[in-house]
Amino acid sequence: MQLQRPHDHRKKLRRCGFSLFEIVLVLAIVSVLVALSAPSFRRATEQAQADIAAANLRAIWSTQRFYWLDNRSFASNLSDLQSMLDPSIAAASTPYTYTISVVDNNTFTVTATRTGSSKWAGQITIDQTGAMAGSIQASGETAITPGFH
Repeated sequence: MQLQRPHDHRKKLRRCGFSLFEIVLVLAIVSVLVALSAPSFRRATEQAQADIAAANLRAIWSTQRFYWLDNRSFASNLSDLQSMLDPSIAAASTPYTYTISVVDNNTFTVTATRTGSSKWAGQITIDQTGAMAGSIQASGETAITPGFH
């Protein structure tokens, strides 16, 4: 048989919520963390876009090689490569635009130019040998080059 204890009215009242001070403190800490990570996030986003531009340059380079096998000359613009190239590359207007420069039947350069940004600017190029060059710059920032070649 179990004895019941009388109610103890001196028990502490349960706490059912958070104080305004605790909420403000947590919001302040989260705000500081977000403010510290925002520049890193923007730079990482720009690096990812530069890597995509480099991959697109490689795709155009490969397509140029196939075009040369069929025509014994390089295409002078992206519209000549549309049947073999992903349409999203030729139609791109931001963050990079792509242009082809053909000097003669054996030499070409494809350029990806950074557009649509008031902070970042620059160009990345690839030539007929597959060599990439160039970078994307912003004032007060280290230059960004594609992460793979």
